[in-house]
Amino acid sequence: MTLALALKLTIMISVVLMLFALSLRARLADLGYLLTHWRLGLGAFAAMFVVVPAAAIAISFFFDLDPAVKIALVAIALSPIPPILPNKQIKAGGRACYITGLLFTATIASIFVAPFGLYLASRLFDFDAQIGFMAIAMPLMVTILLPMVLGIAAAPLLNGHRLERLSSLASRLGGALMLVAAVGLLIMIFPRMLEVIGHGALLALAVLVVAGLAAGYALGGPDSGDRAALALATSTRHPGVALAIAANVFPDNQLAPAAILLSLLLAMVVCIPFMRMITKQGSAAAA
Repeated sequence: MTLALALKLTIMISVVLMLFALSLRARLADLGYLLTHWRLGLGAFAAMFVVVPAAAIAISFFFDLDPAVKIALVAIALSPIPPILPNKQIKAGGRACYITGLLFTATIASIFVAPFGLYLASRLFDFDAQIGFMAIAMPLMVTILLPMVLGIAAAPLLNGHRLERLSSLASRLGGALMLVAAVGLLIMIFPRMLEVIGHGALLALAVLVVAGLAAGYALGGPDSGDRAALALATSTRHPGVALAIAANVFPDNQLAPAAILLSLLLAMVVCIPFMRMITKQGSAAAA
């Protein structure tokens, strides 16, 4: 097993643990929350699967980017919210029912929306791209759907003390594994990231992150916590799905994976002042 593969597997295990921890505290009814509250669901769908992909395509036309970086932008825009995000969404004031419903419905939608979006992008940018259903579905099922189902199914079998203890343990272990693996992967791919930064790529990726924040906050509904949760969701996407799309289109090109990881890093940096602003607003409202 190569070091790169070991780090990717460690990241996958870490996100499974973190989502399992979150799902232990969720309810079965929360999975369909954005379906029963369809106006919230419609706003979330528009932000994630209409506004952000449209912004990615517009940015790709406006900036003179390497074709692989353009595909990375589209791949990022078509990927659902990352499984590492729910803790930040909760800290931002998002309701657990909204976050769980968002994870579930965005995952299901991405399985169908991503292949269509990639086909549309291939016509616009004139490249050949066909991606199988399982290439999109597999990382989503393994890192999101499976731990969510296991967590919700296991919760009734545990009493309150054991549930809290297991949830806390899984969350901490997942967070530690994620930190170690992410640092290792960033060190390995850093030289490629330096190649991506030139020719306006860094600015293009940053503009997409900001566009996602704005779209999510504008379309997140009346609750400020839900708006913050959707803003984080639309600005930071699932790297596993984006990498699968990039590997399918440009299997031998390392610029696209580097651009995707750079985008994830940028999103984390940009979201820091956003989280501080939301926290201050919440403190002011409480006072």
